[in-house]
Amino acid sequence: MNTPQGKYDNVRIGVNSRLDTVQATILDVKLSAFINHELKDVNLLYQKYNRRLKNVVDIPIIPKGYLSSFAQYTIKLNSQSQRDGLKTFLANKGIPSMIYYTKTMHNQTAFKDLDNSDIDYPVSTNLCKTVLSLPMHPYLTDKEIDLVCSSIIDYLKG
Repeated sequence: MNTPQGKYDNVRIGVNSRLDTVQATILDVKLSAFINHELKDVNLLYQKYNRRLKNVVDIPIIPKGYLSSFAQYTIKLNSQSQRDGLKTFLANKGIPSMIYYTKTMHNQTAFKDLDNSDIDYPVSTNLCKTVLSLPMHPYLTDKEIDLVCSSIIDYLKG
C-alpha cells in the first residue's frame, strides 16, 4: 500500500497471507518454473556480477553450497554521496537501479512509539545510506551485465 509516509514505510505491524485456490494453483505452477529455470539463471548472473565487481564495491555473499532467489542484487558503496552519484550516472546511461531501503526498520512509522535512535543501529543506518540495487532478473544478457559493471567501474574511477 502506498501511504502518505512513502511506499517503503511500514505503518502497521501485521501479516495477511491468505491465498484462494486459484492463486495457489497459479503459484504452484510458477514456483515449479522458477525452481526449474529461473533460480539457476539468477545465481549465474550473481556470479557474473560478483566476478566483475568484487574488487570494486562491496558485493552480496551467498555461502558456498547455497542459492538465492535474488529479489535484488544489492551493492554497498562507500558513502551516500557516492551511492546517489552512481544512481544518477546509471540513470543517465539508461540503466535502472533502485534504493529500496530508504528507511531503517527502527525508523518505520509502525515503531514510532518506541525509544529508538540511529545511534543504537549504526549498521542498518549506514546501509540505508550506501546500498544500491542493480538490475537482477533471469533474462539479463551478458551484454547487459557487462554494461552495468563497466558503467559502475567507469563512474568509480571518476
